[in-house]
Amino acid sequence: MKKIFIVLLVAFVFAAVNPTKSEAKVMYDGAEVVKGQTGKMTFKKDIKVYKKNSDGTFDSLMVKRNNFFKTYEIEKYDGKTFYQMGQYRVQATDLVVFKEVPIEIRSSFYNDPIYININRDNGMGSYGYYFLRYQLTFLDNGHVDHCFSDGDEGTDCDRYLSTDFKITERIERKYGTRYEITKNAEGKGVPLKESKTEKIMEKGSIVFVKGLEINGYIYVTDDL
Repeated sequence: MKKIFIVLLVAFVFAAVNPTKSEAKVMYDGAEVVKGQTGKMTFKKDIKVYKKNSDGTFDSLMVKRNNFFKTYEIEKYDGKTFYQMGQYRVQATDLVVFKEVPIEIRSSFYNDPIYININRDNGMGSYGYYFLRYQLTFLDNGHVDHCFSDGDEGTDCDRYLSTDFKITERIERKYGTRYEITKNAEGKGVPLKESKTEKIMEKGSIVFVKGLEINGYIYVTDDL
């Protein structure tokens, strides 16, 4: 059976530029919100945060109590939550105060938003599974419902935290378009950098588009 992989678009010779929404300022809680921002954080006391360099060494930054910082990517696994603060990655602890930007505002930066489950621990659906906007109901308490037909039982709903979702643009790619991979690339089962690599797509190999581009990854197969 043919297997479909997801490969980073930058691995290809060609990449299209897609229009995005206007760059008008979006404000929330007295501060400007930017595309990709999930929230903001402050700390209850002065604390050092760290980033890991490509050579394995670490750099540290002293952050001051009550200063606010924008947060971007979120990872959730092994019962822990990690926030990306610029180049620095911070684990949620009692010293960290995180305030989420509402999911409606986060969504407003995208023409056709798609929502990827980034929580490896929530037990509902699969890590990396994605939803379209019409499949979700945003609630007022920081939760999101995904409701579906359960056969004769009627309708059932899974409830997520809104921070369980990474939001990105849904982009259609022409089915069957042929690409040559220009350097070795990781083939994954879901469109997340942190997910397991299932196959190395070797430089020079030919792949064919199977539809969507999501989060910078494109669905491809090596045989139509």
